[in-house]
Amino acid sequence: MLTVKELRKTYDTKGRRVEAIGDVSFSVADGEFVCVVGPSGCGKTTLLRCIAGLLPPTSGEVHVDGRPVTGPPDGLAVVFQEYGRSLFPWLRVFDNVELPLRAAGMPKAERIELVTEALDSVSLGEAHGAYPWQLSGGMQQRVAIARAIAYQPRVLLMDEPFAAVDAQTRADLEDLIRSVWRRLGVTLVFVTHDIDESVYLGQRVIMLSSPPTSVVEDLAVDLPAERDQLATRSEPRFTELRGRVYAQIQKAKQES
Repeated sequence: MLTVKELRKTYDTKGRRVEAIGDVSFSVADGEFVCVVGPSGCGKTTLLRCIAGLLPPTSGEVHVDGRPVTGPPDGLAVVFQEYGRSLFPWLRVFDNVELPLRAAGMPKAERIELVTEALDSVSLGEAHGAYPWQLSGGMQQRVAIARAIAYQPRVLLMDEPFAAVDAQTRADLEDLIRSVWRRLGVTLVFVTHDIDESVYLGQRVIMLSSPPTSVVEDLAVDLPAERDQLATRSEPRFTELRGRVYAQIQKAKQES
């Protein structure tokens, strides 16, 4: 469903060339959940923006469902970390979620059905008339997730979406997104700086090096499909996998 081949991204700033992404290649199967981790400043967000067609790569290719990405592709949605900036404060929750469907020219009856289902799926069925600023941070991020779900994407990209919420809300949102992923069968690429989160959520963890960024390891997460915040994180295998990811990230930081 998603292929990244020999992707490179360089920036020219004040007469100096910065190689943000050196050479990144990986693929994600249809319906797979893959997490991407790496040291701070390794270009995780830059990589995601290139995949989403929001930023042109210097070289290399990205394909979604077999088609080359030259701009934001159909059937792909992105959830960003800054939920407060991605929602329009003057629009009510329902209207925020409906906006991309309206822009796509979808008939009103279908829009209402999809938005209602999306808000129900993130437990915000009673909040459709509220404004984003009337909601907690966690609820605002649920609105952003509902907007992405309502769009019915084949591929969903998430850029550290839970980094700005408290620990309990984060745990709830982690379980929410796994539930949404399993129900919709969407292909999901989840960028995070949290090692434990990457192992808990993903079927694979792709580990990136320090800049110029490359893939240092693509680790299969062989934990049970059904996961629980307490039971899963207590399993010896979870500890082993977490240790493996941590060691690779520390090594990448030391080699920078």
